[in-house]
Amino acid sequence: MFLKLLPLLATGFVGCYGVDGVGTDLWTNFLIFDHHYLPMAKCWFQWFKKSASARPLQVGCMDGPSCAEAELWRQSLQNKVGGMNITNVLNPSQVEQTWVDMSISTEGEMKLVQPHPGHRQMIRSEVSTGSDFPRGNYIQMYHKMLWDSLSQKNAVLHLDVDALWLRSPDSSLARVLEQFPDADIISSSSTEWDPKKISDKWGFVLNVGFIMYRNTERVRELFEDDLLSVPTEKQSCQVLLNFALDRRGCQWSGSSLENRVGICGGIKVIALPQTFVSRATDLVYNPEDPTMPIIAHPDTGLLHLTGINRMEKFRKMGLCT
Repeated sequence: MFLKLLPLLATGFVGCYGVDGVGTDLWTNFLIFDHHYLPMAKCWFQWFKKSASARPLQVGCMDGPSCAEAELWRQSLQNKVGGMNITNVLNPSQVEQTWVDMSISTEGEMKLVQPHPGHRQMIRSEVSTGSDFPRGNYIQMYHKMLWDSLSQKNAVLHLDVDALWLRSPDSSLARVLEQFPDADIISSSSTEWDPKKISDKWGFVLNVGFIMYRNTERVRELFEDDLLSVPTEKQSCQVLLNFALDRRGCQWSGSSLENRVGICGGIKVIALPQTFVSRATDLVYNPEDPTMPIIAHPDTGLLHLTGINRMEKFRKMGLCT
């Protein structure tokens, strides 16, 4: 059964607020992981805690060890962020029978919450026994939890555990939103192969390791029409998004050195440059170097459920201890 601990945030996050004098949406930072990624998740949290985003943090933990780690984070952060919520996913083999939603406040109080109607068909009881990433239940829960935040009128910034915050992105994202107030999606980008057809066509792909979905009608329609459906074949969250946008017909302007602007069937997408979110594997972290990116998300190859095989590389780059 899924025990869904939905966000219990202080306000509805409707309207605009200031960050360093710049008006922008309030958004929720969102991260999901399981025990296979604990070493990387611990490294991610050390950077996040140091960067101290003013935004609320929602953590999706997919098993006992990851949930225990998330609880340690909550205790460590205390009042350093705008609230922290933990989403606990348990016993995936039984989800076909039933699932309930619950909320937890920063004080630990829980209460039942009515599940969002119309999307129970997303959740399947299939559990992959292979070592490939991502598993079907990860893809479904990823979009389900993003949808929950959007349904509560929140913008949501999804973060991969290997997208490390060398400094807080809050002010820089606020400036992007000030420049493009009608943006629907703000995403990191790279020239990686996933999916290769899109990389060949656009010259880059949108990378969901650092991506903001804003609470707009166009984004909600994208989720309802494409992202909430169960994939008929194995696809990553990134593949689903890139192909869904490409089917709408994307026209891009700008270069890799600046924010690219894409119009995909009316959906306005901002693709961030490498100076914001870097996929480089040859950098070595130096706090005195002004050319360091805001987010280091090294492209170290495929993920596997057998564990994090990239920690040695991250240590050589000075990103993890």
